Amino acid sequence: MALTWFQRLQVAFRGWSRRREEEAKRREQDLLRRNVTWGSKPEAAPAAAAATARSNARTIDIEGLQVAYLDESGQIGYYLDVESGNVVEARDAPTRADVEKSTRFQRVPSRTPESEAEDRSAFIATLEPSGVRQSLSMTMDANEFRKMLASDRSIERAWYNFKNQRATSAIESWLRRLGH
Repeated sequence: MALTWFQRLQVAFRGWSRRREEEAKRREQDLLRRNVTWGSKPEAAPAAAAATARSNARTIDIEGLQVAYLDESGQIGYYLDVESGNVVEARDAPTRADVEKSTRFQRVPSRTPESEAEDRSAFIATLEPSGVRQSLSMTMDANEFRKMLASDRSIERAWYNFKNQRATSAIESWLRRLGH
C-alpha cells in the first residue's frame, strides 16, 4: 500500500475540511448574490451574478482521486462524479453495475503491478549514491523494499512523497484526457 493508515486519515480529513469550506463559501456567495442589489443600482446585479458563477466552478477532489488510484485492495470500485467532482466508492457488485451504467460517473484508473516496480526504480534513481541506495537497488521484492525503507524514516517519507507525486501526475493526465 502506498499510504499508511494515518496518511489516509489525514487525506480524508483534508478532503472533508475542504468540502466543508467550499460549501460555506458557496453559501456566503449565494447570500451575496441574492443581496447584491441592496443600496446599489439594479444593473450591478448581473455582473455580480456572473462573478459568483465563475467562483462556484466545480472543484475536483484530487486527494480522494489519489487515494483511489493508490488503493491496491481491489475490493472497492472508485468513480469520479463528473458533475460534483467528488469520488464515489462502490463496494458491492450491484452498486458498481448501477454506477458504471451512468454517464455521470467515470471509473478512476488504478495502478498496474508494473507501475509499482517502475516507481521503485525511478525513486532509487533520485537518491544520492549511498549504502541505502545500493541496498534498495538490489532489492527486487516489494515487501523487502518496504522493510528497507522502514529502517530510515527520511527515506521512507521521501518514498511516499515520491509515490504520491507520481500518482498525482497520473491522475492529472487522466483528468486532461477526460477534458477536466
